[in-house]
Amino acid sequence: IAAYFEATLLAGFSTAEATEYFGRPRGFSADRFDLTPKSVTWAQTAFLKRFKTLDAMRQSSFVANSAI
Repeated sequence: IAAYFEATLLAGFSTAEATEYFGRPRGFSADRFDLTPKSVTWAQTAFLKRFKTLDAMRQSSFVANSAI
Protein backbone atom coordinates (compact mmCIF):
# COMPACT_ATOMS: atom_id res chain seq x y z
CA ILE A 1 0.00 0.00 0.00
CA ALA A 2 2.69 2.46 1.03
CA ALA A 3 4.85 1.76 -2.02
CA TYR A 4 1.93 2.24 -4.41
CA PHE A 5 0.85 5.56 -2.92
CA GLU A 6 4.42 6.81 -2.57
CA ALA A 7 5.01 5.97 -6.23
CA THR A 8 1.85 7.65 -7.52
CA LEU A 9 1.68 10.63 -5.14
CA LEU A 10 5.34 11.50 -4.62
CA ALA A 11 7.57 9.81 -7.20
CA GLY A 12 5.62 10.62 -10.36
CA PHE A 13 4.66 7.09 -11.41
CA SER A 14 1.55 6.78 -13.51
CA THR A 15 -1.25 4.65 -12.08
CA ALA A 16 -0.48 1.98 -14.69
CA GLU A 17 3.23 1.90 -13.79
CA ALA A 18 2.56 1.72 -10.06
CA THR A 19 -0.03 -1.03 -10.56
CA GLU A 20 2.43 -3.03 -12.66
CA TYR A 21 5.23 -2.83 -10.07
CA PHE A 22 3.33 -2.82 -6.78
CA GLY A 23 -0.20 -3.99 -7.54
CA ARG A 24 -3.21 -1.79 -6.88
CA PRO A 25 -4.28 -1.67 -3.23
CA ARG A 26 -7.89 -2.66 -2.65
CA GLY A 27 -10.06 -0.85 -0.14
CA PHE A 28 -7.73 2.13 0.31
CA SER A 29 -8.10 5.63 -1.01
CA ALA A 30 -5.30 8.14 -1.47
CA ASP A 31 -7.51 10.64 0.36
CA ARG A 32 -6.86 8.70 3.59
CA PHE A 33 -3.11 9.35 3.50
CA ASP A 34 -1.12 12.52 4.07
CA LEU A 35 2.08 12.01 2.13
CA THR A 36 3.29 15.56 2.45
CA PRO A 37 7.09 15.50 2.79
CA LYS A 38 8.32 16.54 6.23
CA SER A 39 11.52 18.35 7.12
CA VAL A 40 14.51 16.46 8.48
CA THR A 41 14.10 18.23 11.82
CA TRP A 42 10.42 17.23 12.04
CA ALA A 43 11.25 13.58 11.26
CA GLN A 44 14.12 13.47 13.77
CA THR A 45 11.97 14.99 16.51
CA ALA A 46 9.06 12.62 15.84
CA PHE A 47 11.39 9.60 15.76
CA LEU A 48 13.14 10.51 19.01
CA LYS A 49 9.85 11.23 20.77
CA ARG A 50 8.47 7.84 19.74
CA PHE A 51 11.74 6.09 20.64
CA LYS A 52 11.72 7.62 24.13
CA THR A 53 8.10 6.51 24.64
CA LEU A 54 8.82 2.94 23.54
CA ASP A 55 12.04 2.80 25.57
CA ALA A 56 10.22 3.96 28.70
CA MET A 57 7.57 1.28 28.14
CA ARG A 58 10.27 -1.35 27.65
CA GLN A 59 12.12 -0.22 30.78
CA SER A 60 8.99 -0.32 32.94
CA SER A 61 8.09 -3.75 31.56
CA PHE A 62 11.61 -5.01 32.29
CA VAL A 63 11.50 -3.69 35.86
CA ALA A 64 8.05 -5.22 36.44
CA ASN A 65 9.17 -8.59 35.08
CA SER A 66 12.40 -8.51 37.12
CA ALA A 67 10.44 -8.28 40.35
CA ILE A 68 8.68 -11.57 39.64
